[in-house]
Amino acid sequence: MITNQTINSKKLSFLCILALGLSTVFVARAHEAHQTQDAVIVEFIQKMVEKHQFSQEKLTVLMDNAKKKDGILNAFDKPATSKPWSFFKKLYVTEWREKEGVKFWEKHAQTLIRAEDQFGIPQEIITALIGIETNYGTYTGEFRIVDAFYTLGFYGKRRNKYFLKEFEEFLILARENNIAPNSIKGSFAGAIGIAQFMPSSYREYAIDFDGDGKADLENSVADAIGSASNYLKRHGWKRGEPIVFPVSADNDQVLSEMAGKSKPNRTYGELKQAGVKQDLGLNDDLAVGLFKLEGDEGVELWMSLKNFYVITRYNPSNNYALAMVQLAEKIKALRNAD
Repeated sequence: MITNQTINSKKLSFLCILALGLSTVFVARAHEAHQTQDAVIVEFIQKMVEKHQFSQEKLTVLMDNAKKKDGILNAFDKPATSKPWSFFKKLYVTEWREKEGVKFWEKHAQTLIRAEDQFGIPQEIITALIGIETNYGTYTGEFRIVDAFYTLGFYGKRRNKYFLKEFEEFLILARENNIAPNSIKGSFAGAIGIAQFMPSSYREYAIDFDGDGKADLENSVADAIGSASNYLKRHGWKRGEPIVFPVSADNDQVLSEMAGKSKPNRTYGELKQAGVKQDLGLNDDLAVGLFKLEGDEGVELWMSLKNFYVITRYNPSNNYALAMVQLAEKIKALRNAD
């Protein structure tokens, strides 16, 4: 005779067997993933040994001591630059940053003047850049760079190749400067120093601007100012030219449908034909971009020029670039008012 107790017992046995089977599959897949991960790490070490003559033993120890950080993965998946413009602006274009920006400018005025003379980047732009990146050099990051690249390069869900390349550049950079890799801290994405350079940018664009014979972006504000200026100049900054303009039309819908990226890929004349109301005094054949952001009162339309696009080579976010421009304008206005 089959009773409810018998049925329940069979159900329980079945569920236990199912759970055990799923657990076995999960463990097997986790083991397989771990083996795959180990193989990628071994391959990276071997590449550094063969390509750059690193010590296999030392790199193995370094990797054994590196840590996967969930906080790094979470920060990378939800960066502040992905927030709406209305949120991002309130986060970075603040009264505190304006006042501290004036102080930073006054303190480093001669270095900023020298940098502008040499590279053509306005002093307020470099001031705002450092203000947004590291609160004027007061906070350069709390993550070990080794952990950042170990986490994003080997365990990240996207851009793994990019971060492994930066890991490679970082290890070379540390060796070139005779610094222990484990001792260097920075952002969750692996950016270093007062101006937050990625290792490849550090090696390519960092300069000695204080005359001590080395480019030190962790400790020298002068080097950070000169290096950030050099970076923007090398990426095509045009001295004395405008950066970005808010635009509108009688029918904003037309412009909104035209809006795309900030990279200049159309002409000012095209936007005028589409109904842009502002007479900006620019040549019709000037290359411009058109993008839109979500502001406090709805969609905002912005016309970008070459220099705005150059800022997005520092950080590929229109939110970031526009915040830098607006913060720079406010710092300059406050300084001139004093």
